[in-house]
Amino acid sequence: MTKTAVCLKLYISYDDLETRASLQYALCDIDGVTIYEGQVQITGDDYLNWGANSDSNAEAYTITATQLNLILV
Repeated sequence: MTKTAVCLKLYISYDDLETRASLQYALCDIDGVTIYEGQVQITGDDYLNWGANSDSNAEAYTITATQLNLILV
């Protein structure tokens, strides 16, 4: 069965404030029910540049979507 995710919930579960952060995410359906959840890592240049030129919250969603091969609309 295929389901379509219409929301991405995201929060930081770990950040060493130097080199890496872990983000927990949940993909939800139209009713807000979680259909998949997991974790992504921000490391390297992505971590060092995270939020340097824009809103760090919005950028966290962009980084997560890129790692998960999702398109945010």
